Amino acid sequence: MNHSFNSDQTSVGCPSCGSDAGSLGGRCIKCGGLIPPPNRLSRLISQVETALVSLLLCAMVFLVLFQIILRNFFSTGVTGGAEIVRHLVLWVAFIGAAMAARSESHLKIDVAYRILPSNMKQIVNVLTGAFTTTVCAILFYASIRFLLVDFHAGTVIAFHDTPTWILEIVIPLGYFAVMLWFLVRSLNICLQWIGVRGH
Repeated sequence: MNHSFNSDQTSVGCPSCGSDAGSLGGRCIKCGGLIPPPNRLSRLISQVETALVSLLLCAMVFLVLFQIILRNFFSTGVTGGAEIVRHLVLWVAFIGAAMAARSESHLKIDVAYRILPSNMKQIVNVLTGAFTTTVCAILFYASIRFLLVDFHAGTVIAFHDTPTWILEIVIPLGYFAVMLWFLVRSLNICLQWIGVRGH
């Protein structure tokens, strides 16, 4: 049995009733409302994110295996290799967080959410989206300041004297991406809800 994953078919919230009974580009099972398909830009971003995460994971696995071979058979290793692996983990984590925010596959505690009426689900989605956007904006600002500290200090790692701030730049980028996805989703829900109410 072949189970292929398609991010475009991820179960998402309906903009009309707020239920999770639908997928992108389809119709809500409960109210029959149309759930807009991802546009060309969203598909392009999805492809770039997937390719980048795959590349980073391959690089991380290769570097770890290469280090093991060098240490066990040649009693040496890649200078600064462990630090590079740690930063690759950081990149995979933050890009993965952005992907989860885009496809709404992030962790949720939705026991109470499931029993709410449809109109209340919309309000909760907007409120949680606004809260997440605010938190990510604060963390984005804090990560920029953190990055500037390393930039001005001139901190480097042993791997070809690579500046630390370059390896850590994914932190503010990751927070910004998550913030942007939640902001756009909240605004879309508001605009579509206003459109439905207007009719």
